[in-house]
Amino acid sequence: MDIKPLRANFNLAEAKLDKFEKKKQDTAMEFERMFARHLVEEMTKGSFKMSDNAIGASSFAMYREHITETLANEIADQKTLGMADLVMKHWKIKTEES
Repeated sequence: MDIKPLRANFNLAEAKLDKFEKKKQDTAMEFERMFARHLVEEMTKGSFKMSDNAIGASSFAMYREHITETLANEIADQKTLGMADLVMKHWKIKTEES
């Protein structure tokens, strides 16, 4: 009996599982990024006030958005909030229950 085809099928199934796990991890990290962005926006809400009719208001708004995005991405990349870990843990529990 030739086991090479069986092994190829096993590797394919394993690759699909790895791809699915990677997709779940990417989704969990994206959730952490969204959460971090919302958190940073709320924390800095009053810090970047400027009159709507002020000269350079649009470039100031762009600068504020860049700072918020950069800070949120840095927080998310460091996984200091733990939201991605919680999402992965939740999916693991749900998978085990099924």
